[in-house]
Amino acid sequence: MSPRAPTSEDAALWHAVESRDARYDGLIYYAVRTTGIYCRPGCPSRRPRRENVRYFTDPHAARAAGYRPCLRCRPDDALSAESPDPRVVAACRWLAQEEDLPSVSAL
Repeated sequence: MSPRAPTSEDAALWHAVESRDARYDGLIYYAVRTTGIYCRPGCPSRRPRRENVRYFTDPHAARAAGYRPCLRCRPDDALSAESPDPRVVAACRWLAQEEDLPSVSAL
């Protein structure tokens, strides 16, 4: 399998992980191939190397891919305690796919 070219979405997701942006908690999860662990973007753990990171939209997908939850940020607990409104999640995903920012009326 050949590696795919990075996209602008990858850059945005990496920026969320690198800057520990808790606004993405519950919207995305990242897993580290070398440790076998998945976390929330806001996790205070040591930053992984970018090439070892995979992104998931929910913890179930990360577990299905063979990763285990981080013991530091406990991504499964955060999901059950403060699960985001599905409408907000859908809106965030829609905005992430848009090339240009939509008008207020479109939102």
